[in-house]
Amino acid sequence: MEAKLFKNGPIKLAGKKKVNPAEVLFMKADVNYTEVFLQDGERLIVSKTLKELEKRFVNYNFFRTHKSYMVNLKYVTGYQIHEGLLVKVQDEHHVSLSRRRKEVFLDTVSKYMKAS
Repeated sequence: MEAKLFKNGPIKLAGKKKVNPAEVLFMKADVNYTEVFLQDGERLIVSKTLKELEKRFVNYNFFRTHKSYMVNLKYVTGYQIHEGLLVKVQDEHHVSLSRRRKEVFLDTVSKYMKAS
């Protein structure tokens, strides 16, 4: 997996909201809205589905861990694969990891860590 550098300016979320992908920790889906968690602690709520945002962020080392979550691999600090599947983001957030995506996630994280 090749790490793609942030070159083309901020990514448009919705309306006038734009964000640098390197500042996004993870995203959480909530029906037709998505909550975007930023590195500085700010949270943005945008009127786009996670599926729509996934298309914009997938080339910036983001991984869809669950139907409701997408994480920035840069901020993954650990994961739990026993007694519930969880991904630790920046040591303070825990997001769900689906059983279906577990093996691909482990492979992707391993490749990302080697490339970094």
